[in-house]
Amino acid sequence: EETGLVVPIGYWVIQQACRDMLIFDANGHDGLEIAINLSFKQLQDNMFVDTATRIIRQSGVDATRLEFELTETAIMSNYQQTYDGMMALSQLGVTFSLDDFGTGFSSFAHIQRLPISALKVDRSFISNVVKNSDDAIIVKAMINLAHSLRLQVIAEGVETLEQVQFLWQNHCDQVQGFYFSPALTAPDFTRMIDQRSTSSI
Repeated sequence: EETGLVVPIGYWVIQQACRDMLIFDANGHDGLEIAINLSFKQLQDNMFVDTATRIIRQSGVDATRLEFELTETAIMSNYQQTYDGMMALSQLGVTFSLDDFGTGFSSFAHIQRLPISALKVDRSFISNVVKNSDDAIIVKAMINLAHSLRLQVIAEGVETLEQVQFLWQNHCDQVQGFYFSPALTAPDFTRMIDQRSTSSI
């Protein structure tokens, strides 16, 4: 971000995500979706919407299976430009999630106007959710708030079965973290889900 290299790297990431999706499809996993992190510097690039749109269209992937993750800081750094970009890409079918929710200073008045479909609860709240009653109360409140706004909830940084159980019991929609797997390359990910599918039959 400091050097500006995140902008061209970000375009490469979008392009690679589209390629990976085509590989998943070719291997029979055509129900998978891919989430891509965006930097506020990318959103400030005047060519971002046009370039991202061109990459997605040329790849031939279904844009509705792509999700862009934005932090509250990224959204609020230049709200109008972010709003315009998100609205344009949502017309293409791309969905958006608010990453690291609870750690920024965004206004719900702003969030409600944006085409956001999910809130991602930051791992700092999840790590002690079983041991700390205050964190448990906060996470429950976040889940209820998101659902009242008709948003999905994704918990980040889930590492234990106890955390998974707490989140399912409190109706969290999705969880991600090392409890399921560390980060993997696309080929390794394909092998992992193939093995898990085989073992469950």
